[in-house]
Amino acid sequence: MDVRLIEAASEIGAGTRGTSMGMSALRVAAWKLGSELFGHAEESILRDENDVLYEDDRSPNAHHIDGLIRFESDLAYEVYKYLRSNVFPVIIGGDHSIAIGSVSGTKMAFPQERVGVVWIDAHADLHSPWTTPSGNVHGMPLALLMNIEKKGQNRPRVFTMDTWDRLRKIGMNGPKLVPSDLVFIGLRDYEPEERAIIEEHRIKVITVDEIRKKGARAAVDATLAHLTACDRIHVSFDVDSLDPTISRGTGTPVDHGLFLAEARDLLTGLCADPKTVTLDVVEINPALDTNNAMAENVLTVLEPLFPILRAR
Repeated sequence: MDVRLIEAASEIGAGTRGTSMGMSALRVAAWKLGSELFGHAEESILRDENDVLYEDDRSPNAHHIDGLIRFESDLAYEVYKYLRSNVFPVIIGGDHSIAIGSVSGTKMAFPQERVGVVWIDAHADLHSPWTTPSGNVHGMPLALLMNIEKKGQNRPRVFTMDTWDRLRKIGMNGPKLVPSDLVFIGLRDYEPEERAIIEEHRIKVITVDEIRKKGARAAVDATLAHLTACDRIHVSFDVDSLDPTISRGTGTPVDHGLFLAEARDLLTGLCADPKTVTLDVVEINPALDTNNAMAENVLTVLEPLFPILRAR
């Protein structure tokens, strides 16, 4: 199977600047370490809309959400295009709001099939403009993709919710996945509104402690067993799932995270499964890092995936 790298350098959804440099940081790490990662696959570079960050923000409960419409639509089409050609897209962010486009594109490619999502992340990303404490859209993609909105303390503007609705319709109308087809891995930092959604819908969560106890391979097996009714699987890997002792090169580090070997085992196990068709890698932020450590470490997690994917 061919692999395509898609640079999705949007950082509109983040609260701190710098994730737009994620792909560049990986490329620098590859040059330094002699990796051939970027020789393994063709690359697509999407035009970002990050210039909106210089403009006045009209949407305090979903900052600069208007800048995401064209970008997410373009990303969804790019993912769709490669999936329909039997190419495996690896989408390098950017912040985690890019998953709006990548998951929508996956669903657009397989509209009649059940798409499962594996969310490897310290955070639940289940907020909406109604509940968000920060207004940062990278904390909202799963609520948008599942069309789950809990009314909360915020009173978002009509403009905000109109744009939110347009984002929900990218690729196709309706939810891109249902809560039973979502698995969190490494989740450890979330607000009460997000906990309520997880408990109400009984969303599966595999904690770091479970991985320490049973091993990452067992977590892969449990994830695939839970998603057995799904036809396709989208894996979304946020580098803040990693332990901050590895690197602080991400905007929202949280203690007690995954070690590199665990992340490597999770991703190799998931990508070896033929149902897995897309992978996001998000929130690498060299502006917050020292000596590009996060990109160098993530590179060691990504490298083993390419021979696995090409052999499928």
